[in-house]
Amino acid sequence: MSEIETGPRTQEASSGTVSRALQLLAFIADAGGSVSVKQIAEQMALAPSTAHRLLNLLKKDGFVDSTPEGRQYVIGPQFYRVAARVVNAVSPRDIAQPVIESIANAFSETVLFGIYQPAQHALHFAARADGQQKLKYEISMNQPLSLVWGASGKAILAFLAPDVIRTIVGLEGPSPATGAMLPPAAEIEHELAQIRERGYAVSDGEKLPDARGIAAPVFGPKGVIGCICLTSPKARMPHGDIHAIGIEIRSRAAALSRDLGAPLT
Repeated sequence: MSEIETGPRTQEASSGTVSRALQLLAFIADAGGSVSVKQIAEQMALAPSTAHRLLNLLKKDGFVDSTPEGRQYVIGPQFYRVAARVVNAVSPRDIAQPVIESIANAFSETVLFGIYQPAQHALHFAARADGQQKLKYEISMNQPLSLVWGASGKAILAFLAPDVIRTIVGLEGPSPATGAMLPPAAEIEHELAQIRERGYAVSDGEKLPDARGIAAPVFGPKGVIGCICLTSPKARMPHGDIHAIGIEIRSRAAALSRDLGAPLT
C-alpha cells in the first residue's frame, strides 16, 4: 500500500524539480549576466538550499557554470549548444505563422509578418495569413520594402537607433503609392515618437493605394527584428476600430517577442 501511495508523490516531486530547473535556466538567461544564489532564491521564492541544489544539478550536466570565485552563476556550454540547435532548426517565420493566423481569423483580414533587413535598410514580408475577406491588391512577399512609408515599416523604424533612422530617412524616396514627397524631418520624428508611445503604427495608402495598415513591432534579444501588420482596404476597416485592433496586434506582437527571446520588461 505504501508503494502505491509513494509513487504519485515521487512523480509529482520529480515534475516539480524539472519545472523549477527550467524556470531557473530561464531566469539566468533573462538576467543577461551572472546571478547569485540569493538572487535566484528571492526571485523564485525558494529556500537558498533548494536554489543551490538545483544549480548543482544543472552545473553537473553543463547547463550552468559558476564564475571563478564560485559565488555567481551563468549559462553553461551545454545550454548554449542546445539553444543553438533549436535556433538553427526553427526560424522566426515558423514561430510567427500561428500567431498571424490567429489574428487573421479573429479579424477576417490579411496579416503579415515582416522581418527587418538592416543591410538593405528595408523589410520583407516572410509570412502571410489570410482571413475570410480577400484583398483587392497584391502584396509582395520576400521583396525589400520601405521602412519609411507604411505602417509595417514605421513600426520597425520607430524603434531603431536615432542615427540609423536618419540614415534610412535620408535614403528614402517618394511614396510608392502616391508619389508624395517625405514630410519634414521634425514631422517624421513626431510620428515615430507617437508610435513608440502607443506601441503600434497606422498608415493610409502609403505603400499601396486605398490600403490601410496597422502594425506593431516584434523584438528579439538585441532589439527590433520585425513587425506584425494587419492590412485591408480602407473602406472595409471602420475608423473607430483602429485603436482596438492596434491594441490587440500590439499584445500579440509582445507575446511573440517573448517567444523570440526579447528581454522581459
